[in-house]
Amino acid sequence: MNDQPSRPPINPITIWIPIVIIALGLVIFWNYLFKLKRDQMTDRLPIQKRLEKNLVLTERSGRTVELKELKGKVFVACWVFTRCPRGCPGVVGEMFKLYKDFGADPNMQLVSFSVDPDDTPEMLRKFTENFGIKGDKWWFLNGVKDEVRVYMTRYFGFNDVRDIPENERLTPDDKFAHDMRVALVDHLGQVRGFYDIGSPDKEIREFYQEKIRKDIRTLLSEVNAPGRSSLGFYSFMGLIGGSILFLIAVRIREGRAHPKP
Repeated sequence: MNDQPSRPPINPITIWIPIVIIALGLVIFWNYLFKLKRDQMTDRLPIQKRLEKNLVLTERSGRTVELKELKGKVFVACWVFTRCPRGCPGVVGEMFKLYKDFGADPNMQLVSFSVDPDDTPEMLRKFTENFGIKGDKWWFLNGVKDEVRVYMTRYFGFNDVRDIPENERLTPDDKFAHDMRVALVDHLGQVRGFYDIGSPDKEIREFYQEKIRKDIRTLLSEVNAPGRSSLGFYSFMGLIGGSILFLIAVRIREGRAHPKP
C-alpha cells in the first residue's frame, strides 16, 4: 500500500487569478490602442493656453457665475462692450450665427466679456435684446476691471486692451481698443485657437468662419463621442464582474464538495 501523503487538490483560484490579470491587462492595452488610433484620425488642435484659475463674474441676468461652471463644455469667448462704435456688433453678429448653429448642443456655450467696467447687467441685457439673444446658453459677463483684463490676457491669451485717449476717439463712447478675435476653449479648459471671424477682409473672415465651425465640431466630438473610452471601460468592468462571479461560484462549489464536519 502506498503510504505517501496525497497531494492537496489545486485550488482553481490560483489558476484563474493570473488569467484574469492577463486578460485585464489585454483589455487596458486594447483600449489604449483604440484611443491612440482615434486621436491620430482626429485633427489635433494645438493647446495655446489653459484656464488654470477660476474667475467670479456677474452675468447680465444679475446672477453670479464662475468660469469653473463651464468645465466639461466647449465654449467660444470674446470681448465686447455695449457702446462700442467699432467692430463689436460685427463680432456679436457672427457669434450669434454660431449660437444658432451649435446652441442646441448641451455641451456648447458662448461667453462674452465686457471690456467696459461701466457696463451694468441691465445695459448688457438691453444690448443682447437688440440682437434677439435669449436664454442661458450665451453669457454676457462683467467684473472687476483689473481682474477681468489680467485673466483675459494671461489665461485666455487675448491681446492687451488699450484705453483710447480722448483726441483719438471716433465718438465719446470710443474708449477702448480690444482684441476682436474669438477664442475656442475645449471641455478641459484649454484654449485651442483664435479666430478673426469679424475681420473686415472678406477672405480672412470667411476662412475663420469656416475653420471655427470645423474646430467646434472636432472638440464637440471629443465630448460627445459614444466610444470615448466607454467601450474599453465597459469591457474592463464586464470582465471584472464576470471574473468575480466565477470565483464566487468556484468557492460555493468547493464548499459543497467539502462540507465542514
